[in-house]
Amino acid sequence: MTSPSLSCSSSGCTSTYTTSSAPPLPSPPSSSSSSSSSSRSTLRSLIASSVAALSSRLCTHPLDTVKTRVQASNTPLSILPTFLTLLREGGLYRGLPIALALSAPGLSVYLTAYDLSKHAIPRHFPYLTTDSVLNHMASAAVAEVSSGLFWTPMEVLKSKQQVETLSAPASSRKPISTRELARMIYRQEGVQGFYRGYFITLGVFVPYSMIYFATYEQMKEIAWRQRRLPVSSAVDASEETLPFLTIMACAAVAAGIAGGVSNIVDVVKTRWQISVLATTEENSSTRRIIQHMFSQGGLASFTRGMGARVLWMIPSVTISMSMFEWLKAHGLA
Repeated sequence: MTSPSLSCSSSGCTSTYTTSSAPPLPSPPSSSSSSSSSSRSTLRSLIASSVAALSSRLCTHPLDTVKTRVQASNTPLSILPTFLTLLREGGLYRGLPIALALSAPGLSVYLTAYDLSKHAIPRHFPYLTTDSVLNHMASAAVAEVSSGLFWTPMEVLKSKQQVETLSAPASSRKPISTRELARMIYRQEGVQGFYRGYFITLGVFVPYSMIYFATYEQMKEIAWRQRRLPVSSAVDASEETLPFLTIMACAAVAAGIAGGVSNIVDVVKTRWQISVLATTEENSSTRRIIQHMFSQGGLASFTRGMGARVLWMIPSVTISMSMFEWLKAHGLA
């Protein structure tokens, strides 16, 4: 900028202008660098969730098989005898290949969608901040609807394989391969056969996810307050996460509560999905399944498998969530 100055001599006074350089204005942040950082964060989230999904499924698939058997049975089954029977038959890991193939993309979409939604919602609805319970519930619903495109085909194929020998005589108990089962479903029902129970699955897992994340996030807030360190005061990545065991405890409690509450609808969902290729009058619709279950055992029928479901969900969710949080926080994914 220019500023006037007055200089005088014996011949008179003249005005001159001098130019002074103003301090440079700070350059705005580069949009390319911010988008690059966001892309790296999303990629890390995808890798972390994939590793978490595979680890969790490998460790807890036998419990999932027990849960599915107990829910699908027309007569009450105990957890331990069912586990021992499956152990003798070699059926604890039945349905594992398709579960591994689809659980990684399913959980990746689920956790990434939750993370992105949690931070995107406040931009459109400022009152739904990232620490708001309503934000957590809305983000969970978005995550579940998105990931259901992977979860539902996995559940149809996996559950059918897990119970295919449940009522068959011992002499004819020959497991069917995932590929052959997929061909049979496609020939009989087309693509929609793989999405049997999609909407009832949402009816199970949208409430489950809303309860889970609301509880999980609130428990983490309580844990931060116990440490007398608010989340916003954390400086580096290692400080932005709670201790591993604390995360495990938060995930375990939240999964136990959400899993128990959502079991009632999950029993109906399981029976509807395993009825693919074996539709009868009793399981021709979800309404018929509900009526048949109620006539068999009253309201108690809808709590069948609740203990097995909670027993499976607690370690499954605890392993996946704690690994996901730890990998992200330490920059290993």
